[in-house]
Amino acid sequence: MTQDTPAAAAAGGTTLVIPGEMAARVDRLPMSLMAWEICLIVQVGWACAASTDGIAQRLYPFVWLPAKVITHSQYNVLYALQVGISILIGGYALGWLADKIGRRPALILSSLLAGVFIWPFAYVTNYAALFVLSIADTLGFAGFLAINVVYMSEIMGPKVRPRVMMFCQVVCIFLLEVILAGIVPHYLFPGQYREYLWILTGLNLAIAALLFWRMPESPRWLEARERRDQARRVVERMEARVMKRHPVLPEPDLAPYEVVAEEKTSMFAVFNRQYVVVTVFLLVVMVLGYGGIIYGVGSQRILFLVENRHYSAGFVFAMTAWAGVAASAVYLLNALFGQRIERKYTQLFGAILFAGSWFGLYNVHSTPGVYVLFILSVVGAILWLWSMYVYIPINYPTRMRSLGTGWTDGVGHLGAWGGVLLCGAVFTAAAPLGWIWLITIPGALVPGVLIAVFGKSQRRRTLEELSR
Repeated sequence: MTQDTPAAAAAGGTTLVIPGEMAARVDRLPMSLMAWEICLIVQVGWACAASTDGIAQRLYPFVWLPAKVITHSQYNVLYALQVGISILIGGYALGWLADKIGRRPALILSSLLAGVFIWPFAYVTNYAALFVLSIADTLGFAGFLAINVVYMSEIMGPKVRPRVMMFCQVVCIFLLEVILAGIVPHYLFPGQYREYLWILTGLNLAIAALLFWRMPESPRWLEARERRDQARRVVERMEARVMKRHPVLPEPDLAPYEVVAEEKTSMFAVFNRQYVVVTVFLLVVMVLGYGGIIYGVGSQRILFLVENRHYSAGFVFAMTAWAGVAASAVYLLNALFGQRIERKYTQLFGAILFAGSWFGLYNVHSTPGVYVLFILSVVGAILWLWSMYVYIPINYPTRMRSLGTGWTDGVGHLGAWGGVLLCGAVFTAAAPLGWIWLITIPGALVPGVLIAVFGKSQRRRTLEELSR
């Protein structure tokens, strides 16, 4: 039975509290091939979209800089637009759209955007045109940022979710860091970089078609929008697939699954009295982290290796691939044993590992030492970021989960925009050491400590419990 909430009384009765039957039925499902298939498709799509993120980082040192078509300051602006403003727009808009029209169409649109806007970089070298193109570059990736973990969280229960999601994230990390950001550019850069961009285009368009064919809508989202007949049909199809291997399913327990259903959600709902504190807190953490441990380091890392240490494109991309192998292995261990540790402490460990590695990189000049420390820095960043991807959406209820992720993770990319511009200036003016201080202390250790001390514990709790 549904009932009006106090907020609904003031707003004309459009907000209802319902028992959450669909959520309860989804969460009692055991681990199955269906969950693995859906999550793997979404994570492979995330990796393909993420490969378009900040493409200037790869093009500037090896294509634009030798041709003298772009200056270092212009590169900083373009990279800041790609990883900051473009993701800010895309994360907010597509996160809101996913809460309005559904997770499935929003993710399909994200893949299409990622494919459509990456190939022009193969031919455009005019700064003004690159400026405009960079604003559109990562709209699709931003959609995946806002939606992919939200969606995976909603189609599995708390006992199944951590294992399946984290193993699928390992596949994503390997595909992105080892293959798409390491091995493929190792063989194609700089001479065949256009072919590389067309490969990314084709992969993202193929993912859009695969999502259209195999991805069901989130039953939780349908139920929260009072489309319960549709939600029931989706859940029945999910149950039928699972029952091929598990003929007897436990009865759903509705007690922990009270759901607030709304016909419409305000774009500023995450700043209401119940969620404003967690939203502002997560926003501060992501602004600092994106400005340092993720994009602050990403903006100048290749330049540090090429200009300060004089390594070639082949060497840099090979080292990136090996760092991806190590990061995948460590995150796999985290998937196997990490459930014993609160996610927020994993994030703190990642931040400490990243900071220590970069201070080591500044002082070590031997190639084996650089290799090891570079790999450790990537492992630390992966542990921090991928744990945050899972951590953020669970703080919000279904009706605003994508919107909350868009506001915190998406708007948090303002830190990427400002951090990249600041890091570029500091890298030039204060030599690498000033830049390293910037990306490690305020950009890694501070957000790591904040989330460890003030973050919410999430182990083995339902989405509905965590979002209250």
